[in-house]
Amino acid sequence: MTNSAIQLMQIDIESFGQFIQKLVREELEKIFPTHSEEKEFYTRVETAKLLNVSLTTLFHWNNEGTLKNTKIGKRVYYSKNEVSSKLNAR
Repeated sequence: MTNSAIQLMQIDIESFGQFIQKLVREELEKIFPTHSEEKEFYTRVETAKLLNVSLTTLFHWNNEGTLKNTKIGKRVYYSKNEVSSKLNAR
């Protein structure tokens, strides 16, 4: 059984509005986080999602020279600049 309580208090309309704005902002931040710390490189999966293409398409674009990847160790990454230029070209 959950224990719930209702608490009533008086609050002016401006404070209530600010409270609602704060709650909405926090919820939106959870859904759409700000990209203040943008990456310099994206993984294959992130790149495919950003460009709305399959991983196979990324593979073919790399072979054709349309979108070059960068390997770091055994992992494949795409630079932010390459992805941005491809997004702008669409």
